[in-house]
Amino acid sequence: MDIGEIRKRAKSGEKEADAFCEWLRTKGPSPGKLDRRLHELLEEAMDGLDCTACAACCREAYVVVTTEDIWRMSEALGMRRSDFRRAYIGRSEDGDQCFNRQPCPFLKRNRLCRYYDARPDCCRDFPYSLAIDCREKLDNLSANYLVCPAVTLALDRLREELSL
Repeated sequence: MDIGEIRKRAKSGEKEADAFCEWLRTKGPSPGKLDRRLHELLEEAMDGLDCTACAACCREAYVVVTTEDIWRMSEALGMRRSDFRRAYIGRSEDGDQCFNRQPCPFLKRNRLCRYYDARPDCCRDFPYSLAIDCREKLDNLSANYLVCPAVTLALDRLREELSL
């Protein structure tokens, strides 16, 4: 699949995707059914995509980190945790602990992770994390429609399935 074409499709369908997410919030399938189906659709979409050809999530999304992520990353970099925090950690507008800059400071050649084995859990779980308690994360799902081609494909397919 051509990632450029998927991104164009996302830009032209952004308003419809936002409206669809609002519909899901109030009238969509039950939360469990929605989570299961979205996860399946994300898996299908990811099967046909090469994330290293895109890496938009690394350039455009906040990388939320946990204390365990900081420990793992600082070990990989051979840094003390306090030094790692000072150099790389800040807060998002939502107050989440995250990397203090975009793109991700560990992005190599604009598409690969320098410390892939030590990457934060949110990176390991993306985009599947959007399909856990999805109804509570519809704003994130909608925002990632423009960022992640897999989210674009999955959400468009779900909208087609529900005939909207």
